[in-house]
Amino acid sequence: MAHGNFRELQEQELTALDDDGLIDYIRNARAAGKGDAVTLALRILVFGYLSTVERRVALKVPPEDVADVALDAMESAIRSAFDGESVGEFRSWMHTIVNRRIVDYWRSPQRKLDTVPLPEEHEREDDQWGDVSSVQFEGVAVDAQKAIDTAYQELNAEHQRVIDLYVFDDRPAAEAAQETGASEQNVHQIASRYRRRVRELLDNGDTRT
Repeated sequence: MAHGNFRELQEQELTALDDDGLIDYIRNARAAGKGDAVTLALRILVFGYLSTVERRVALKVPPEDVADVALDAMESAIRSAFDGESVGEFRSWMHTIVNRRIVDYWRSPQRKLDTVPLPEEHEREDDQWGDVSSVQFEGVAVDAQKAIDTAYQELNAEHQRVIDLYVFDDRPAAEAAQETGASEQNVHQIASRYRRRVRELLDNGDTRT
């Protein structure tokens, strides 16, 4: 697909593409200067890995917190700029984001590392990030984005800045705290409340803006 002949696709058309097709579309949309098209396709691509992300998080995080950490990773990914050219680069990019969110989880001042043992990671990385399909997540990406936007709009400007830095820009909590004047503990608390609100909106199906 040469970017000079680029044609924007609807969500149902994008969900019919495999990972290679989505990345090719993202590359051409980026070259054509179609930012909204890039964002929509990236959402669909990212949420195609939701179950894979949850499995990876579950290896390192207690069961009751898996959904929150996985959602945090997905939010970071769809708000970040993937500029790779291949499925392998995308999986590596996702792997990095997920690992950062897991590390942030255990760095939380509210967490005691010696109270919850971390399970051994028996799966190979290739197994965890192997063949998955984005098609099964038709509709999920747009609903999730609405929930994310709605929860964000409910925050005050100070808390939005924390979320911008810590969640969307994938910055360490310490850096977000330093730039906003909040304590590192407050950064974690703001992010936790924000994630719970997104999850609540998704669970209730209330994604109106």
